[in-house]
Amino acid sequence: MEIVSIMGSGSLGREINLDPLVTGLKDEVGDILETNFQSAGIVTVKFGSESPAFSIYRTGAFQVRGASDHDDLNDWIGQFLGILSEIGFDIEDAEFEEKTAVFMDEVQQSVNLEALTIHLGLEFTEYEPEQFPGVVYRPANQTVTLLVFSSGKVLVLGTTEQGCAEAAFESLKKEIRAIS
Repeated sequence: MEIVSIMGSGSLGREINLDPLVTGLKDEVGDILETNFQSAGIVTVKFGSESPAFSIYRTGAFQVRGASDHDDLNDWIGQFLGILSEIGFDIEDAEFEEKTAVFMDEVQQSVNLEALTIHLGLEFTEYEPEQFPGVVYRPANQTVTLLVFSSGKVLVLGTTEQGCAEAAFESLKKEIRAIS
C-alpha cells in the first residue's frame, strides 16, 4: 500500500495581509513561485513543480495538499516556515498537524461494482456510475472511506495511519473475495 497524497493544516497564529506576503515570497524564491488568488481572503502558492500546494488564508490558517508522504509533508512545512522567517514573518505561534492521507492499493482482480454495493449494504455504500466510476464505501466499524474501482484499484481516505488504511483494505479484500 502506498501513500498517493497527504494533507495537513495549520495556523500562523494571526491574521495576515496576503498581498505583501506573496510579494515577500516572490522576492525570496523568485520565478519558481506559482500563485493563484482565489479570492481576497485566500491565495494558493506552490514553490515549483515538485511542491505541494499551500493554501494560505487571510485569517492565518493554511492547508498543504499534495505531499507524497509524511516526511515530504514535514520537509515542505519546514521549508515553508523557514521561508516565512527569512522574509521577516513572525512564525513563533505557527501550528501544524497532518490531517489525512490518500492510500492506494489493488485487489489484483476486476470487481463487479453492482454486486459489491449490494453485498456491502446500501446503507454503507454509494454507487452512481453516471456520477462517479467507483463505489464509495464507508464501513460501519471504521473511520475511513474506501473508493473501489472496477479495475481493482482501491483508495483509502480519512486517516494518516498506514496501519488503519491497511486494515480497512484487508477487510474489503475479504468482502470482495466473498462475492467472487
